[in-house]
Amino acid sequence: MRLKETRELMLKAGPILDEIQRESSEIGIPSIDPEDGITLMIEAYRQALQGGKLMLDLGAGIGYSTAWIALGTQEGCTDGGCKIIAVEYDPARASRIKGNLDRLGLTRVEIEVKTGEAIHVLEGLENSSIALAFVDIEKHQYLDALKLLETKLKPWGAALFHNAFFPAPPEEFFLAASNKPWKSTILPTPAGMLVAYRERSVSDK
Repeated sequence: MRLKETRELMLKAGPILDEIQRESSEIGIPSIDPEDGITLMIEAYRQALQGGKLMLDLGAGIGYSTAWIALGTQEGCTDGGCKIIAVEYDPARASRIKGNLDRLGLTRVEIEVKTGEAIHVLEGLENSSIALAFVDIEKHQYLDALKLLETKLKPWGAALFHNAFFPAPPEEFFLAASNKPWKSTILPTPAGMLVAYRERSVSDK
């Protein structure tokens, strides 16, 4: 029965995702590619299955990437209590996120939309509270986001950074992601997706 429900959800979601991506393009938002979206969905599913409750979308636009994260979280969050915080700097774009996500008809995921600087929102979250963070903000801010996620992510939580190929972040970011507490790789999606997992440290409970 569960797989039948999943199949119906994904069949419904396909056209909605296409519409949100098209709307993004029409108003000048460079959205992620579907390959990136599938990566986000799979990782959100995996993190939710392992008990992760909080997912972030930093630089959410009008909710295209958020929708992919929400689909994975919905499928993995079998015991409820899961939440996605979508952060978008532009108030006009942010105002459209909730409506776009409501079209998916998700039942096990709470969506909260915050308007403002993604870095400031990240600073205000509890340490070790985040299971997944997707980062698609100004590339010069990637290193700051990575440093904050060293404490904000749960042990073995996932940080995914868009545009690992182009427009590429500073070299200092790649250097930091190559060292402790990170285990990182780059997936060959069209613009590149850097995936980093935070190792458990002695300070983790």
